[in-house]
Amino acid sequence: MLAGMSYRLQSRRLYIADLARRQYEMESGLVAMQPLAYRVLSKRLRQALAGLPELAARAGFSELPPHLLPLVAEMLETRHFDHHGLLFGVWAAHCRGQAEALVDRLRR
Repeated sequence: MLAGMSYRLQSRRLYIADLARRQYEMESGLVAMQPLAYRVLSKRLRQALAGLPELAARAGFSELPPHLLPLVAEMLETRHFDHHGLLFGVWAAHCRGQAEALVDRLRR
């Protein structure tokens, strides 16, 4: 049973990697941008990532090609922010500092 769960997780990761690759190809101009197809890919990618537990999602994409990692990371950060109201990752502290500075300026 554990092997089946591992197989399903690996299959989902491959599906996510394929969606991310196809979306990246449109974003980078490697293939012609097709707005409807792009929206469908983006929605499918969000849905595929939504089904993964957060820790598994964060830890499970080291096998992705480096150019696809930012796309998946952005989706995971957006999902985390939507659920928790906070960012995680490298830019989280910087973004929080910028937001606090903006709120301070608005209060003055």
